[in-house]
Amino acid sequence: MKKFLLPVIAIMAAVPLYADNSKLPMNDFLQLSRRRNQTATYARLQGTLQHRRRGAAVISMPVYFGVIIHPDRIIGQLVLAKNEGYMLGQAVNSGLTSVMPMKKDNNGNKLGYVGVRASDLTMSFLFCKAEKEFPSEIVGGVVPCRVFLLDDPANKEKVKVWVSTEQAFPLQAEFFRYGEEKAYRLLEAGGFTKKNDLYYVRKIRIEGPGWRTRIDFDADSAVVDFVKKGEHPDIIMKLEK
Repeated sequence: MKKFLLPVIAIMAAVPLYADNSKLPMNDFLQLSRRRNQTATYARLQGTLQHRRRGAAVISMPVYFGVIIHPDRIIGQLVLAKNEGYMLGQAVNSGLTSVMPMKKDNNGNKLGYVGVRASDLTMSFLFCKAEKEFPSEIVGGVVPCRVFLLDDPANKEKVKVWVSTEQAFPLQAEFFRYGEEKAYRLLEAGGFTKKNDLYYVRKIRIEGPGWRTRIDFDADSAVVDFVKKGEHPDIIMKLEK
């Protein structure tokens, strides 16, 4: 039985998958994609974020993501350029992601400029109400996916999401503003990598009009494991001044 890390860069629950997920009713399948760990897991991932914007020089900076995923909650930290940090939290089944800057002045808000949302890391859009299911598609030429349209009233947008039929893991999402037929934002997850019998997503691509952001985490330095009894993994990176 395979195990994954969820959010996009975290730990997906170790639960049995059905013999044929393509036959599950829409809401049952989506509930499977929202699954969380029955035992606590954690990850410390370091890598590089590159942001390309039309008419501007390419921006490259180190990125760090640490997370502990308990059966009932997620606690995480995202750090850009070693000096801009955010604490993230999510209660399981709520789908709402809290974001708290670690400094009052976060050096010009790099997170907003590069187009990354906290919900990209926690995939909270999966908790939005499902409106319809489209015919299944193949992503990347090899992965069969079920395709859904979700409604996100908090952000006033619709989300079209491609979810791996076999693993019930979201691989791609397109975001549409209410009343618009053209997606203004795209998210892709890939580079599945195994460590300590857990799988995590090592590559993320996010696009918007005139810009593109790519996050690549280093597999060699990645720390990904189960939380042992009595253990309290330190996932918090101290920010540089």
